[in-house]
Amino acid sequence: MSAAVRLGLVVLSLFAPAIAAANEDRGPPLAFEEVLQSVTSHDPRIRQAVQRVRKAEGNATAARGAFDPRLEGNAKLLTGAYYDNRSADAELRQPTTLWGSEIFVGYRVGRGINQRWPTYRDDQTLSGGEVRAGIEVPVWRGGLIDPERAERARAMNLEEAAEQDLSVTELDLELGAAQAYWSWVSTGRNRYVAMELLDLAEQRDAQLRRRFEAGSIAQFDVTDNERILLERRAYVVAAERAFEKASFELSLYFRDDKGEPVVVGADRIPHEVAIQPVDDLAVERVIEKVVMCHPEVRQARALLDVSEVDQLLARNRLAPEIDARFAYSRDLGQLTGTDLDFTLPGNVFEAGVQLSIPLLMRTDRGRATAARAVVAENLEKVRFVEDQLRARTLDAASAVEAAQERAVLTEDVVETAAELAAGERRRFEVGSSNLIFVNLREQQAALAEVRYIEAVALAEIERTRWETTTRVTCD
Repeated sequence: MSAAVRLGLVVLSLFAPAIAAANEDRGPPLAFEEVLQSVTSHDPRIRQAVQRVRKAEGNATAARGAFDPRLEGNAKLLTGAYYDNRSADAELRQPTTLWGSEIFVGYRVGRGINQRWPTYRDDQTLSGGEVRAGIEVPVWRGGLIDPERAERARAMNLEEAAEQDLSVTELDLELGAAQAYWSWVSTGRNRYVAMELLDLAEQRDAQLRRRFEAGSIAQFDVTDNERILLERRAYVVAAERAFEKASFELSLYFRDDKGEPVVVGADRIPHEVAIQPVDDLAVERVIEKVVMCHPEVRQARALLDVSEVDQLLARNRLAPEIDARFAYSRDLGQLTGTDLDFTLPGNVFEAGVQLSIPLLMRTDRGRATAARAVVAENLEKVRFVEDQLRARTLDAASAVEAAQERAVLTEDVVETAAELAAGERRRFEVGSSNLIFVNLREQQAALAEVRYIEAVALAEIERTRWETTTRVTCD
């Protein structure tokens, strides 16, 4: 036995306990749809993407909370000074998205402890207190956008990006599952081919030994067949290892109800493989739809929108801060009997402006420059994703057509090669051929079957690639 064969058998023996201990699945032939259903229901990568969506939704809800109404209030008692006073104030404020304005309504009451004398403080009111209402508007900075509205817009775009990331993950995992599944099918079928080749050589070995004992052939033929046996045993070892590797890779996509990986046994390999023809591709019509609506480009555009919000906010910070306030108030109730009775009653209208102008603004100018660079970077990323999707769609169409054509052509070779191998064995049995030609014909038949299986697997993978590339929804 050669060193390569001995090494292969050692490797196989090392992996055998792991296979026996694994959670091996047994049942009817495994269909790709079953694997895909498992991915959708149990794959941790899908769950991770779902949690990222939930995180983005939570951040969006938190950002909208900046526009929740808020109730403010205070109460105080001033005593020990020359004038004593007791007062209470409550105000309801509602931030809005309309030019950053904020409306408010409030009520306050302020009474001096000694009702005969005024306190000369601005919190003095009539007996019924004071009602007020007004609006505060940022005229320049904070008008077009402010940190609260920027955070809300950013969170909404990040939520959209997370949802598109989930769609991208689903499509990528479908393609990955197809690659793992058809690799498993291909290596499993190749394993059967290797075992059939070995079985033929073993049957012929017994026949040759009987013929040698009968004196009809020389020892040379028996020895040559022993060489073939060793080669085919090594081929079986390699095929076993390839199948085990493919089974482990498939288990990352195929899981049980608890989400645990399932190592699928050889008994579930489909007995027959065939390609599913693809309908008219209509590439030119599909490309524009893919470029406009594929989740990858929609995710890139959402991230571009995030950077544009940051740029707008950074640019807005360079503007002067001019805030306008408009308010109305009126005191209610009975007169207090003090000198303030002549000033408190009646309607009071208030209008004011507050101004703040930044000077050097190096921090804000630096942030604005950085924000412009991020926008330009994301814009180029969107362009590249669009170009990439266009090229990927063209390549997927070309690949699926070529793979399906190759599978059709190799299918015809399988039957022809099998007939030639069977005929060569019959000729050998009657003494019209030799072991070299028999071995060659059998290897050609096995190679034809292997190539056909691989061609079908590749055709199905490319069909899935085409479908996952072009399966887009334009909202």
